[in-house]
Amino acid sequence: MIALVVLGAMLATGGVMHAILKNAQVQTAREIDAAERRIEETQENIKMVQVKIDRKLNRHMIRADLENRDSQLVSIRSQDIEVITIPAASFATTSP
Repeated sequence: MIALVVLGAMLATGGVMHAILKNAQVQTAREIDAAERRIEETQENIKMVQVKIDRKLNRHMIRADLENRDSQLVSIRSQDIEVITIPAASFATTSP
């Protein structure tokens, strides 16, 4: 009789532990799903920002925007660009 009581207590404890662990497993699965959704949303936001950056850097759109604003900037040929290098010594400051 005592063995049956002990066995019943063990089975009840096992059932409770199973329920607790199953609940923890479900909770962990929900947290994983939420994290995956946040990752997907962040990836979509990154794509949208990249599209906005690409639009801002599109030279044709920049030219059209400048024309719409009646900008005084004008196009120049790449051959007209002069590269100027400043020697490192000219950066030194002199004290009076």
